Amino acid sequence: MNLKWNSKMLTAFYEIKKIDENFKKIFDEFGLPENRAIEKTFESIVKIIIGQQISTKVAKKIYQKLSANNMLSEKVLSKSNIEELKNFGLSTQKSFYIKNLALLSLNKQLDISSLDKLSSEEVTEVLLPIKGIGKWTINNFKIFALQDVNAWPSADLALQEAVKVLLNLNKRPNQIGMENMGKNWKPYRGAAALFLWHFYNKNKIKSSKS
Repeated sequence: MNLKWNSKMLTAFYEIKKIDENFKKIFDEFGLPENRAIEKTFESIVKIIIGQQISTKVAKKIYQKLSANNMLSEKVLSKSNIEELKNFGLSTQKSFYIKNLALLSLNKQLDISSLDKLSSEEVTEVLLPIKGIGKWTINNFKIFALQDVNAWPSADLALQEAVKVLLNLNKRPNQIGMENMGKNWKPYRGAAALFLWHFYNKNKIKSSKS
């Protein structure tokens, strides 16, 4: 299923350009953020958990291995043991997190399909108590799956690096600095994050060629 940014997110891209001309500069050089929308499913949360604190390349490889072996359903993961999951490149902790998430979903203690009916605050309240799901994971799920135009993963290192380069700062802003900066971009922080990731990726490609 090929998903696309919805009308709210597309509108947010244009609104954030009006709020801060830095996003207009990104747009003028690299265009709109590429479509990275994902489905509102169990598998999507698993994918984000896999990506915690590791490179995109490594995360993609682990995810592809699990997918190729039909390991990404609640039923299969709930029956898998930790050692088996570690063979795919997952850490002990992430193996536990994913297995636990599968059990919660399978036992109807977590209804992922209904998350899009909740407010942004309610989504956080539902997901945050689950082991292995912190604010970074929640905000990524909100942006890419729920297309929440104001979600803001302030702890994300790529976002911090993008801000450093974009604003010509001496050092990367920390999470508190990013939270303060994000206040200027409300209610379109999710769109701002997507622009910044877009800038980070395109700028990295550009730098490698020069």
